[in-house]
Amino acid sequence: MACALLPALMLPRPEAILVDRIAAQVNDQIITLHDIERAVALFPEARGENESEGQFFLRTLDDLITYKVIALEFGAEFTVNEEDREAVQRQVLQKAGSLEALRATLDGFAMSWDDFEAFIREKVLYEKVLREKFPTELVIPFEEIEEYYNRVFLPSRLQMGLEPQSLVEMTPQIESYLRRQRMEKQLSDWLSEIRSAYRIEIKLRSPR
Repeated sequence: MACALLPALMLPRPEAILVDRIAAQVNDQIITLHDIERAVALFPEARGENESEGQFFLRTLDDLITYKVIALEFGAEFTVNEEDREAVQRQVLQKAGSLEALRATLDGFAMSWDDFEAFIREKVLYEKVLREKFPTELVIPFEEIEEYYNRVFLPSRLQMGLEPQSLVEMTPQIESYLRRQRMEKQLSDWLSEIRSAYRIEIKLRSPR
């Protein structure tokens, strides 16, 4: 059963990998367990506080599927340059802690620097496409901020017996929260629509 392999394959264990398997396929492009291991070890995304190792492993796989779909959809439209790569490389380096630590991780996966740049290319392209295709700012009407303040924020503070800040004081925070929520929803809908045009086969099953 595929899920039985998850604990052994899970997190930063960059020793030699003896066996590789196909984890998912997007059209004729494959993603392997080795790809997921490298993404878990290298990419800046962190495991959530209440997220199991298996859930994090499969979320990383889902991210890799999205990166590959975006690469197939926009690869001919966008090119990746050194500036684009540096943005992701900085994130990876920050996670590693130092260039020496990053190179040690790459050595553990038998990856050269060229191999590393090739591996992160689809993530780099994904982030570039989002910058170009997705708005960075959304206008949140004040009426929505006021409605959230009265419906959610104010009752929750009163229920906890806390003195609530005024609407004026809370407007920047509420606006930021609502904007982030709306952007995440729009992004999710947009990615789902693009992904629906591709044949995606996941070979792993969610852990119980």
